[in-house]
Amino acid sequence: MRLSVRPVDLLPLLFAGCLSPIAAAQTNNSYPMLMNLKPAAAIVGQTSEHELSARYNLAGASGVIISGTGVRGEAVPLETEKPEDKDRNDVANSKCKLKITCDPDALPGIRDFRVWTPHGVSTVGQLVIAREPLVSEVLENDTVDKAQSVPLPATICGTIEKGEDLDFYKIRIDQPGAWTFHMTSQRLQNRLHDMQTRVDPMITLRNISGSTIASSDNSFAGDPLMHVQIDTAGEYLLEVRDVRYQGNADWTYAVECSARPFGLVAKPLAVAQGATGNLQVVGLGLGADATATYGPIASANSRIEQIAPVIASVPLNALQVLVSADPIANEPSGAPSAEATQGAEAVPMQVAIPSVVCGNIDAPEQADRFRFEAKAQQRLSFEVFARRLGSQLDAKLRILNPEGNAVSEADDSTFDRVLSSDATLENWTAPADGMFTVEIRDLHGRGGPSYPYALQIKPSEPYFLLEADTDKTPLAAGSASVIYVKAQRRNGFTGEIQLGVEGLPPGVRAECGRILAGKPDGAIWLTAAADAPMGMSNIKITGTAEHALAEGQKTGLKATASFLQEVYMPGGGRGHYPVDHHTVSVGKPMDIRSIKLSASQIELKPGGSQRIDIQIERAADYKGNVTLDAMLQHLEQPYGNPLPTGVVVDIGASKTLLTAGESAGYITFKANADAPEVERHLVPITVHVSINFVMKHTFSSDPFYISVKK
Repeated sequence: MRLSVRPVDLLPLLFAGCLSPIAAAQTNNSYPMLMNLKPAAAIVGQTSEHELSARYNLAGASGVIISGTGVRGEAVPLETEKPEDKDRNDVANSKCKLKITCDPDALPGIRDFRVWTPHGVSTVGQLVIAREPLVSEVLENDTVDKAQSVPLPATICGTIEKGEDLDFYKIRIDQPGAWTFHMTSQRLQNRLHDMQTRVDPMITLRNISGSTIASSDNSFAGDPLMHVQIDTAGEYLLEVRDVRYQGNADWTYAVECSARPFGLVAKPLAVAQGATGNLQVVGLGLGADATATYGPIASANSRIEQIAPVIASVPLNALQVLVSADPIANEPSGAPSAEATQGAEAVPMQVAIPSVVCGNIDAPEQADRFRFEAKAQQRLSFEVFARRLGSQLDAKLRILNPEGNAVSEADDSTFDRVLSSDATLENWTAPADGMFTVEIRDLHGRGGPSYPYALQIKPSEPYFLLEADTDKTPLAAGSASVIYVKAQRRNGFTGEIQLGVEGLPPGVRAECGRILAGKPDGAIWLTAAADAPMGMSNIKITGTAEHALAEGQKTGLKATASFLQEVYMPGGGRGHYPVDHHTVSVGKPMDIRSIKLSASQIELKPGGSQRIDIQIERAADYKGNVTLDAMLQHLEQPYGNPLPTGVVVDIGASKTLLTAGESAGYITFKANADAPEVERHLVPITVHVSINFVMKHTFSSDPFYISVKK
């Protein structure tokens, strides 16, 4: 059940000993950076109150966005908050209250949330939705004799707040039987911008005299899952701590203690879009024939959807399935394994293309094989859905030729910047006409009921993926900013991509640029009208393109962007982690009030250059350093570079650092001698104001365009 997470964009640790995030800040009005929510869980069918902590100012918070459906939030000011507090710019740390309401049919699990304040929309926080009654940790429970009494079932929420912190709970179990203890803690910190060290939690169940009955460490990434048979009613001790005995005031947790069964994975792992049916649920405290109904599932938002199984009238935790529009083929009972196929009579099941094949690695060393027919030079793509959906399978794929020899293989893959054990083999080309075999097995030779898979096989078609570099765009009335969008082109597509945006807040408009052929980055320019009301909304970013086919025909391509939260990596690097939403907000005026250019467009000849003078208007009280740029970069590494091919900023002929209240600078654009022609390409000229060593406020001029003509 381990999900490997690979930090991305991490620069060498050259900056150990950098200033703290607060000390290094240069802005006068940062948006809030959420750090923790206490308690960390809200309960299905109930309303609860929580304390939210953040870096910078939460005063005036009045809006809450929570991902998914069935859960709503309301920001509640502290009793000590004064009306003028929302205008303060000198707040290093802040708190407010959230009132969270969960509908009776709300899906349990982890949700993204953020709040709106006059200083802008916050970074992402995370919240657990659970089923059992909520119990919050008392402050003094660090020793056995001070253990906090908790009747079960319960969702226990607390904090591993300091070094060598041990939290003890004296739990009372009146119903002997199988009990499950599911802890969520490390998973709450992946998306926090400023969480540079993460908890590694463990839980231990002891009898009342202190002897260990069971313990658990890593089950879901670093989070524990413990399933224990309790034969005698009475009192027991539950101990919660960090494996290394470390602590942090922001290391919150939720431990769901329940006698209800716990689902691990559904079988089959794929369901047909719009269909209804039954799923077998594999998990803890469940029989081999535990089934639940599903559907219909429209899959309007994602290929992967959540379901809430109900077994014998008992609602369980949420599970995930792949929703497919392609035909689904279920592995027949007793499908040929690697050993079985060595016999002359054993023939692997033949599958059509496209299709999704659902099966299970039932026993150690088993390998399932499926035949498919391919023509010479036919290109196919194979993708495993297993670990991402709760399976324990660490999939390895092989393609075998008609003689049984391996011609290609694949192991781990990265999805939305997160490394997964799910294998993909994209754009495989058949070497000749024939009947080939795809083989799937566990990399470590394991198997059992909790090793299902869904293997998608389809023709390789040209397509592209989009990522928005950040998860939020804060604006003020009359100001402008930019969203940088990155493309990954696949399977032969190399063309231009036109960007689009939907769902902007009232009073906000966009100028959508394009990602030029052969370039990875483009930009969307946003501005809030002078009378734009304060508020926020989630947006959708899309890209459209045309791909040339044979004989001059073209096909349309479209993609929806995923969103990335900036993460402050140890040592000062800039990383990313996927989040559910990109939120555009309108708040109070910020450090930069306007940016004026000497021209709104330029036309360069190959080998030529042109200077653009830039005049900024600062807030009256803002004298900090700012940088001028035509891209987003950190430590000289570009993260969003919409400049046309062959066009660069001539640093030696530019003044891009404005210090001590300076308001005038300039950027000189230069076209290389081999720069290709381009017509009126959007390249926003920006002013960056540091919030901390990694995060920046980005302000933009009116739209600026670059053309290159011979």
